[in-house]
Amino acid sequence: MDALLMLMILVGSQSGVAVVNTIDGNLLADELRTIKKEIGVDVLQDHFDKFPYVRKSDTGNEILKRIQLNLDTALESLDRVLKNVKDELVSVNHDFDTMDLPSCCDLLENTLTFALKFQTKVDFNQACVTTSPIKTDNLKYPTKDISAIMKKDYQDNKNVLWQQYYRRTPYASTASPTDKDVVVVIDTSSSMRQNSGVPLKTKIVIAKEAANNVIQTLKPNDRVGVVTFNQDESSPSGNSYHPCYQRELSFATKENTDKLKDYIFSIDTGSSDSNFENALFAAFEFYNSSVDTFKVQNRDQVILFISDGKSTSSSDPVQVISTENSKLQNRIAIFTYLIGEEEQAKIQLQNMSSQTLHDPSYGSKQIGHFEHFPLSKQKLLSVKLATFYEHLSTDGQSDQSTFTSPFVDSFSGIGLITSLCRTVKVAAGFHGVMCTDVKISKLLSEIEYFSEEEYSYGFIIDGTGRVLMHPLLPNAAFVKSNEDPVLVDISVLERAPEAQSVIESMKSGYTGTKVFNKVFTKPRGKLVNDGTKDVNLRANFIWGPVPQSNFSLCIVLVDESYSEIDESRFQPSSADLENLFMFHDRSLLKDNFENCKFYRRRATLDSDETAEDVTKYKNYITSTGINPGFKSTVRASVWATYKAEQFWKQKSVSYVSWRYIGTKSGIMRTYPGILMHKNFDHEKRPWWRQALGHPNTMYLTTPYVDGWGSGIVLTFIHTLHKANSSAVTATVAADFPLQYFNWFISKIYPSCEDGNSCIILDNSGFIVMHPRLKDTTDESDFHEPKHITVEEPGFAEILKNKLVLNFKECQDFSENTNLRSFRVTMPSGFSGGLDFTDTEDKFEVRPIADSNLFIIRFKSRPSSTCSCDGSKSPDVVKCQGSCQCLCHIPIIYDVCANRYNTESASSPCSARIPDTSGKNKPDVTDGLKACFIPRCHLKTKKQDCYSEAECTWCEYTDFGQQIATPCCRLKEDCYFGKTKPDKTDTCAPLSTANQPKGNNSYKIIGIVSGSVVAGIILTIIVFGGVKYFRNRPDQTDPYIDAIDDELPQYTEKQETSGCKANPNFYDGLN
Repeated sequence: MDALLMLMILVGSQSGVAVVNTIDGNLLADELRTIKKEIGVDVLQDHFDKFPYVRKSDTGNEILKRIQLNLDTALESLDRVLKNVKDELVSVNHDFDTMDLPSCCDLLENTLTFALKFQTKVDFNQACVTTSPIKTDNLKYPTKDISAIMKKDYQDNKNVLWQQYYRRTPYASTASPTDKDVVVVIDTSSSMRQNSGVPLKTKIVIAKEAANNVIQTLKPNDRVGVVTFNQDESSPSGNSYHPCYQRELSFATKENTDKLKDYIFSIDTGSSDSNFENALFAAFEFYNSSVDTFKVQNRDQVILFISDGKSTSSSDPVQVISTENSKLQNRIAIFTYLIGEEEQAKIQLQNMSSQTLHDPSYGSKQIGHFEHFPLSKQKLLSVKLATFYEHLSTDGQSDQSTFTSPFVDSFSGIGLITSLCRTVKVAAGFHGVMCTDVKISKLLSEIEYFSEEEYSYGFIIDGTGRVLMHPLLPNAAFVKSNEDPVLVDISVLERAPEAQSVIESMKSGYTGTKVFNKVFTKPRGKLVNDGTKDVNLRANFIWGPVPQSNFSLCIVLVDESYSEIDESRFQPSSADLENLFMFHDRSLLKDNFENCKFYRRRATLDSDETAEDVTKYKNYITSTGINPGFKSTVRASVWATYKAEQFWKQKSVSYVSWRYIGTKSGIMRTYPGILMHKNFDHEKRPWWRQALGHPNTMYLTTPYVDGWGSGIVLTFIHTLHKANSSAVTATVAADFPLQYFNWFISKIYPSCEDGNSCIILDNSGFIVMHPRLKDTTDESDFHEPKHITVEEPGFAEILKNKLVLNFKECQDFSENTNLRSFRVTMPSGFSGGLDFTDTEDKFEVRPIADSNLFIIRFKSRPSSTCSCDGSKSPDVVKCQGSCQCLCHIPIIYDVCANRYNTESASSPCSARIPDTSGKNKPDVTDGLKACFIPRCHLKTKKQDCYSEAECTWCEYTDFGQQIATPCCRLKEDCYFGKTKPDKTDTCAPLSTANQPKGNNSYKIIGIVSGSVVAGIILTIIVFGGVKYFRNRPDQTDPYIDAIDDELPQYTEKQETSGCKANPNFYDGLN
């Protein structure tokens, strides 16, 4: 309270000062330094400078080998799951007419159990069976004994999700792991209008369905083209299709397959002619025209030709095939499918598939395939075409396990998974495919969360250079069902010229190291608001293959050694060990602290952890038990952050709502203590990214609705650094009410109230304080941050012309857009700001030293002809015209080759990181004492009321009517300056009997060992042994937690608002 009193004396002494000619940014900078000191930044940095550190010499090669070994172990374990089923099928070597297992569609509700891991009800006791809608008459089933094997495999391997055995797999890639080039040729002559053997369907309909099924079996590294023909040939063209679809093979990405699917189902029949010659020329043209940046000799290349008769052309189609295939060294296999039984057509199509006229001087011909479908068998056309891979030569690769392309789990609707599959061959030949699903975030967790220092990271690619995981791509655990997995070549993300030789070596499966300068891309905060920043540093690249796969792993380090706190020379006292660990779920750990309420929050609710788990945590943290699986930095980080708790307990700051510290080791402490959802990850919170994007800066966020219940707040954040290092090791933050900040500014700058007005901006152009928002009673004004181009286009236009407000773009591959954000900086020669004379006497602007803020004082608002739409996300708003807004420009790229031109392009954006903090609901606090008693009712002045974080100046009814005699009350009684519907008499005089006893304006209740009874909480973020644990397969992870019904995920647009909770947080509170 002494510091607050000093502040009030300081700012109060200015209130009588005459209007000044200029506004001094140093006044606000000095007061922010006071806040920085009061929340403990200076003291904590001093402690971190004095902590004993030890230098770790884990070289890049050692890190690479460790991760390679762990991946090898994980892949071997998954492969064993497949092999166990395969061995059983091979040993039985017999199929059955029936199977004594239930149909998956007929499982009884009372036999199922909801499993969070699967996000649906399941039967863990046995497998079930499904059959394709298009099935043969005499179904054959494998031995039912595989059910027991699957059950045991699931129990033995916690990485396993669904297990499936397919007699006919929908994934061509699983049965034939070699990448493929496929051209589908469809006859559209008038005879295809005839009825087929499938009821109510013509021949062209079943042909289109079959062609689409082929496309859907392919993986993104496969390529595909489509040709239709009657007298003339045709391919996708027109405004709806990229020109490359006409003669270029397209990678089978979701975007391309969706387009080709649309084309296939749009085709119609035409003339009575069937010109095979034109169709074949067009099909081979796909192979001649495609730009190949890889070895096509390592790919299966095939033409799938569908017709209901013979050619009407005078040319021999077999000779056309011979001539065109000779140009390609006879690499192309021909598969032909006849809908009907015409004998001459059978002969012609069979000769085409056999390539009876091929020229052996250009190489051996590829084995083809022919099938014909009489009326009774035409229902099988889709199945036969979709399983064309059964007839491809496997060259000894069929026994290899292979991964399918990533896809979103259909049950949870969030999180990329992949299927590891292996073909099963018995004595009679191909039998089926065994697959097991695994979460990509789980499989590649060590790469995703690898980070020894701020700029270190890892990435993984396949043999073609396609990226599986990279820090610039969306987190695999949070990709949603309505989003396409981002599939790009590694050269798009690693653009340094020296990186190209690294990439080629990785694609070839080699090991190596290389050192060169590269640009690191880091977030400045929230992507769509703040954009990214680029830092050029010297980097160490260390790479090598991942065993049992075609993957290659690379580790990137700026410094191959790093420092950690030396536990052996940093031992807390016995008294500190007793108090430094309080788990956030108080119900799981017995201690001497009592519960209390603070902003309708308490510290006990249900949790996924058990009391046994938390006891193990505490025993290890307090040096009385073994490590339960934490990374080596966790315990020292707990000890180090206890210094923050000790300082906060000793230093009462009444205007602050919450204080907290988060570390790179995964430790989170808050004061007062509350329960947080288990999937809360402070490294995914906007304030953490904003702090790391502005190291050693007093960073102030824009106002937002606090999900922890304290109303409209701003957050002050500052980084902490390791001793003698620029490396960020933690961030300290504090929330305080917007009302206090507005009052705070008016006291520092009385000239903002005497006919002039003031606006405060952050360095991305977003408004921190604005006259319109000072007295608003509409909470919706704070659901989205306000940008100056939207709120004040006149100011924005002048600032742009003066080079103070400048835009910067980055390439966002998750949306395939160039995303525009803004930077506020003072240009050369104007480091102290702009005067009124620089803006035609409209306004002045000053930077706030050592912060992200700028203050504008103005006499009148300048006009502007520009207008920006602030009601929509920049993801929706396209950049157009001369007005510069928050917007995007679509990236023009080769959609078929999935190739980007990066020569003159902007840098990649940092990844979109979802806010996983979930939605907090008011806790049940009945019967609990308050942690603090602010005694709001004793404060009779508005400015005094705003100096207490829990108080608000109550001046309106819930209908917006002015209260005759405003008063100071708790926020839970008068939220956002408005009374609650059932408490319209909130400002009525309190009776003496109802007034709390005592004279202290701010009192701490129930002190135990010097701490607030709610206690400090220590949240050790546990992501399934992923981020801060090693080898903990029994823990949950963000994939699971993110989809809990009570924890909805925020969209990027929602994230930009900074909202933590339902905007009507206090609705219905008593």
